[in-house]
This record gives sequence, structure tokens and C-alpha cells, in this order.
Amino acid sequence: MGKQQTDDKHEQPLQAVLIAATFDNAWHPITLEAYDGSGSVDNGGKGKERPLVLCPLNNVPLLKHSIDFLQGAGVRELFLISTHGTEALEQFLNAHASSTTHSPTTDNNSNKHTFHRSNSTNTSHKISWSSKLTISLLKFTDCTNIGDALRELDRRNVIKSDPFILMQSDVITNVDLRTVLELHEARKKKDNSAIMTVLLSDVGGWGYNDDTDENPNSPYDIDNNGVFCPPLRGSTDDLFLALDTTRGMDEARILLWENHPSKSKAAIPTSFFVENSSNITLTRNLLDIGLDICSPDVLARFSDEFDYRELRSQFVANCVSEEEIGLQSRIFGYTLRRGEYAGRPLGDMRRYHTVCMDVLRRWCYPLVPDNYHNRGKEKGKVEGAVANYVCERHYVYHDDCKTDNLRSHVGRSTQLLGPLLVGPNNYIGEHCCLQRSTLGPNCKVMDHCSIVDCHLWGDVVIEEGAKLNGVIVCEGGIVKKGAVVERGCVIGKGCIVGESVTLMEFTRITLAQEEEEEDDFSGFDDSSSEEESSEEESDSDGKDVTEERAKSTELATAKGITNHDVVGPDGLGRVWTPSPPDEYDSDEEDDAEAAQAAAIELMKSQSIGFDMTLIYKKWKQLQMEDEDNFSEEGRGSDDEDDGMDVDDEWNNDDILDRKAATHLDEEGMEITGRQKGVDVVRELRDICLEHETSSPVENLRIELNSFKFSQNATYADCCKGAIMAVIDKILEEADNPSPGKLVASLKKKLEYWGPLFHSICMGAEEEKAIIHALEIMALGTGKGAAALGTEPAFRFVLQTLHDQEIVNEEAIFEWAGERKDEGIDTPLGKLFRQKPTQDFLEWLEQESDDDSGSEDDDDSD
Repeated sequence: MGKQQTDDKHEQPLQAVLIAATFDNAWHPITLEAYDGSGSVDNGGKGKERPLVLCPLNNVPLLKHSIDFLQGAGVRELFLISTHGTEALEQFLNAHASSTTHSPTTDNNSNKHTFHRSNSTNTSHKISWSSKLTISLLKFTDCTNIGDALRELDRRNVIKSDPFILMQSDVITNVDLRTVLELHEARKKKDNSAIMTVLLSDVGGWGYNDDTDENPNSPYDIDNNGVFCPPLRGSTDDLFLALDTTRGMDEARILLWENHPSKSKAAIPTSFFVENSSNITLTRNLLDIGLDICSPDVLARFSDEFDYRELRSQFVANCVSEEEIGLQSRIFGYTLRRGEYAGRPLGDMRRYHTVCMDVLRRWCYPLVPDNYHNRGKEKGKVEGAVANYVCERHYVYHDDCKTDNLRSHVGRSTQLLGPLLVGPNNYIGEHCCLQRSTLGPNCKVMDHCSIVDCHLWGDVVIEEGAKLNGVIVCEGGIVKKGAVVERGCVIGKGCIVGESVTLMEFTRITLAQEEEEEDDFSGFDDSSSEEESSEEESDSDGKDVTEERAKSTELATAKGITNHDVVGPDGLGRVWTPSPPDEYDSDEEDDAEAAQAAAIELMKSQSIGFDMTLIYKKWKQLQMEDEDNFSEEGRGSDDEDDGMDVDDEWNNDDILDRKAATHLDEEGMEITGRQKGVDVVRELRDICLEHETSSPVENLRIELNSFKFSQNATYADCCKGAIMAVIDKILEEADNPSPGKLVASLKKKLEYWGPLFHSICMGAEEEKAIIHALEIMALGTGKGAAALGTEPAFRFVLQTLHDQEIVNEEAIFEWAGERKDEGIDTPLGKLFRQKPTQDFLEWLEQESDDDSGSEDDDDSD
């Protein structure tokens, strides 16, 4: 019986989703260049744009590594999500899926491509990588972020297995997923809210002081002060986690996900210390490897929360911060065990180099060059399909090809220092030095050259005496005699660095042309415009974007649109510079220059050879400045900014509740999960306004709680939004009511809304928030200002809330104490000093004194 249950359980084949896009420009301009699928440059610049997953990692496209890994993990159906370069992906899958001839077919109802046997009578039988794995290529060309892609995937309803594997495009790992899948399935049986398991790798934390003997050949970045900078981390990555490790790291529940390096503090909800055990681990040593085990509920959550754009910084961060039992989706972490490796080479070029070298050092065994296997038929391809690598001393790999025309030649006086990979059909001259580099097929390195920390992707020519340090040279690139290419440079496909030229560090040259729709910050150096010929704009309706890009590349080659002052008079290629973020929008010249400078600094930090200790020291300085600012705020006066902008009732919210506006809690700590720019009070008010009073108010309370936790708002925010909605409903029913009618309507409304306020008012802070909301409306410009600003309306509403036991005298006295110091000429001061309001406060104080006197008399008796 037990065996039968197991068989039923696995009746649904294991599915996986591979996101074949990174949604950033860390690899520009390489991914903007024309690509024909083979990597050759004999096509005159014509071809399709290059998808990043087809970039070679140690002479094999990263996509092939990913597919092989997933197949080895037991995946039977793979969905490959693509946003650009789909034609090149189709060509790759057709050429490598099987030795059987394939032809792509397209579903008329979607952009879903599958691969069928051309000689099979059963056309519904799909084929992809092997007889055990099928691949479906999904074209999501309109998606600009991973959130949109997952929502579209959920809409198509193709994910049936529970769990399924969600994998980013830039993952190189040898982790045994069978163990992780078993742990996830067992956990999901016990707890239906355990919807996701995130795989993590322990790479060490920033600022670690190494006490061991210094190793000059260490692959890690350790400066003279012993500062350790994990090489597998990105320049924008500083993950801080809070984990409940009661059951060990394999069963650790994630309680906090924070990835903001410049922040010095992080807030942990205190409820976790009550609900969870006291065994909570805080760590900065873990790296997100981009691989998850998910329930289909994850896709449903993205569809429900349409604002989620990011998988980590929004979805995971908000899910783990949900507090109320029954509402949260639990996310767990699994830390890779000893001997398991994971890296993300496509995050940026610096990490790409690190992962390539780690693989050559055999840290990701069995993923090593001598296990790539001979699967291809075509000779000398960039994919290294025919390469049969052997590993020699010091991790030097070369192709053990027996065919004379593909055998590599290495000069007897040349020094090869590992890790090093020499592809098929290479020629390396005399008196050269090659170290920590990879050479693709058909590369030629002439005499007296130095190549260190470089990647030559195929058909590359390095002429005599050239020196390259920390450089990526794409297919067909040429570095001429005596040239020096410094760290962090990128030489695009078909580009030429002229004779005796020194290419300054972090320079990227390309033949790809700027996008016509871009105006400022086009991504190219303006100095090239002197040789650029203007062309009339043509009607582009119906034209393929890739065809236009290929045409512009061909024109660049033909007309020599080149920065000759950079690449030399005999060079070819123009300088590419990064654009500011898409969200940047300012006409101020100073701001534009600052944004451009920030984009260039980010590009440098993502380049080979960048010193990551600079990033660490910068973050440390920012954190120290942040701590100083918090200290100064703590010593500051509460009387600052007495003025109030009353142009709009919502503008006053930032002044009345400064802490909420800056997303800080009472101690100055940043509120986790609260999205910058989201007006939570307005959103909460809208939720209340849309609520139908025909349904129980308890339903509204649950909806408010759900939004509260998704934004990590407060109950005070809920109280503000609710009271504003009640007043708005009254004003919708009666235009400009008198104070008496306003109070009568309020009492009637509170018959329904009263239980809501009683459930979300936890104390004086929430009750004061209600009064603050009334002030905001009274001092605004809408109907609320006309109704509440007229004496004695504000006093009547305040007294009604007191009589209904929604706001007690303690909160009113605290509010009055805050307002006593307001200037008599300020809007807040004028509202507070209205005679009816002061009369009510005086009466309330007298009643309080009488009650305390009666209690004293009772005690004396």
C-alpha cells in the first residue's frame, strides 16, 4: 500500500521554470549585439540579438549547463521563459535537443513553442533535450520584470506539479535537489502555508578578518587590513537574514529578508520571538543562489498581489514579514552542505569570472570541463561540443583532440598557469604568459603576449606583444600589436583595438548601435557623433527589432562609426556607457550628471578586476553616517517644521506622522517591507470605502489586516484610513452637513463601524491616530475641511468618539499635551484652540478629577 501511494504521488512529472532573462543591463552592450547562434562573425553583422543564457561559460553556453542540471534533478518538463533573443534560443534548442531532426511548431493561441519529431505520426509527443525531458519555450516579450512573467505563467495554467522548481538563468550549482524536494514535500504535508524553500549558500560575511597566513594566490579578495569580501557576492548584494533555526539550517524558517547594503539597521517583528522559539539566528553570511522549490501557491500570490515586481525584495521580503497567524505564507531556507557549490555568473562580469575559475578549480564537481562529454557534430563551435578536455597540473585544461586541423598549438617557451582553459584549434605563440583565463575555439595568440584573468570567446586574434588583464573579448575581436587592454574592459563582437593603443580600464566598446527611441543617456559616448551620418527615419511598422539592430551593426562595420581617439586610427568600435535607471526622470542638469555618474560607478563595480574592498568601505562609511543621523534625530527637538502645507488634506499626513512618512518606527528603525512611495493610509481608506456594509465588518478587518502585513503598516494607519472613510461616507450622503447633522450621521455609522475600531485600536497610539486623521481632514481643502473645520464640528466629533468609547480620555489628554506647544498662528494651533474644543477638554479634565477624587474617597473608607 505504501508503495502505491508513492507511485500516485509522483504520477505528475516534476516541472521546472527557468527564467532566461535577468531584467537588467549588467551585460550590456554584449546582449545588444547581433548573434547568429554559432558565434561566428562571417555573417557581416547580420543575426539575432544575443540572449544572455547563450553566453559561454568555459566554452559551453550557460543554458546547456542549466538544462543538464535540471534533467539530472529529475525534471521531466521544463518551461523556458524568454523576453528577448527568442529566435536564437529556438535555434539552439533545435540544434542541441536531440540527434533527431526537429522542427518548431507554434500554438495558434499563444507564443508557446514546442519541439516535435518530424518523423513521428504522433505530433502531440514533445521532444526537447532527451527522451526524458521536454522543453516549452514561452515568449513573454511584454514582461519587464519577473513579477509580470510569473503572473503570465500563472494565467496560462501550465504548472501542475506540486512542488515545481523555479530557477534563475544565472545559476551554476551541483546541489542535490532530491534532498531539498523531499524536505519541502514533507514540510508542506504538515503545514499548508509552507509554500517556498529558498536555497542559500554560506559564502562568509563582509568584513571578516582572516587570521590565517596570507596566501598571495588566494582567489578571495583580502586586502592588507584583512578585510574579506566574498567574491561570489554582487556589488549590490548584502543579504541580511533572520532565521528560526530550531530544527537546523535545513529546516530554517526565514523571518526577515533584508538586502540593502547601505542601511545600518534592520527591524525584526517582536511577534516572531513569541510565536517562534528563542533560537533565532541573525546572519549576513548567506548568498541567495537563485534556486527555489515552490508550491503553485507562489504563482497565485503574484496574481493576487499585482504590484509585486521583484521575487526577492518584494515577494519574499513581504511574505516573511507577515505576522498574523493564518495570513502568512511561510518561506523556508535550505543551506547548501559541505561539498555543494553555487554561483551566479550572469549577475555581473566580475562574478562571471569568479564562477568560471571556481569550475576550473573543480569546486562544482561533477560540473568540470573533462565531464562536458562529446555531444555535437559540428567542428570548432563556440559551445565546445566536440571538445574532449583533459586536466593537467595546476588546473590547466586543453582539448585532447586527435584531429590535426583542430589540435591546439602552444609554444614551448609559453607559460601556462592555472586555472586555465584552452579550447580547440588554438594557436599560442612563443614567450607568452596565460593565467586564470579561458580561450574559446579558433583563437590566435601571437608571440610575447600576456593574458591574465581574461575570457576570449572564439575566433579572437591577439597580436604580438599585446597585454590583456581582466578583459572579455567577444567573438571575432582583435587586439593589435603592442596594445594594452586594462582591467574591466569589454571588447564587443568584431571590434578592433588598434596598434599600440592603451584601452583604459572599465572601457566597453561595441558595434551595437544606440536605440532610436532613447534620447538622453543613449548608452553611447557622444564623441562618436562626428563621423555619424544622419539617415531619414523610415516606417518601422512590421519590422523585426533584431533585423534593425543587425542592419545598424552592419552599417557601423561598413561606415566605420568609431571612436578612433579611443581605439586608435586602425581600430573599430565605439565606446558604450551605461544609462541611468529607467525610473530616473529629471530635467535638472546636476541631477542628470549625478545619475549618469552613479550608473558608471555601478558598471565598474560589475566588471572584472574591480576591488570589492572599496564597496565594503563605502557601505561601512554610509552605515556609520546613518547611525550618526539617527543619534542626531534622537537629540533633535519635536518643535521642528511648525508650518503645515494645507493645499491638500493628504499632504498633512507627512507632518502629523513623520515617522510613518519616512518608514521608521518609534526607535528610528526602518520598517521592513513597507514600500517606498506607497501611501498606505490612502490605500487603507480606499479599501474601507469599497467595502459593502451588507457584509460582516469582520470581513473588512481581515482585508485591512492582509494589506497591513503586505505593506508592514501599523494599526494606527488602519485607524486613520477607517475614520477618514467613515467621514467620507457621511459627506457623500449629505453635502456640507451642519455640525449637528454630522454628529447624528456619525453615531449612526458607528453602529456598524464601531466593532471595527474596537478591534484595531490597540491603545493610545491608535486612538491618537484617529484624532490626527480628523485634523488632516479639517485642515485640508476638500469637503472634510468644510465640515470639520466649522466650529463646533471638531469638538462634537471628538466628543462623540469619546462617548462611543472609541477614543478614551488618556489618548485625548496626550494629544492635547502635544498641541499645547503649537503656535497660535499655525493651522494646528488654531484648530486646537477653538473655544468649543477647549471647553470640552476642560470638562473632560474636571470629570477625570472628579472620578479620581471619588476613587480616593473610596480608598480612604
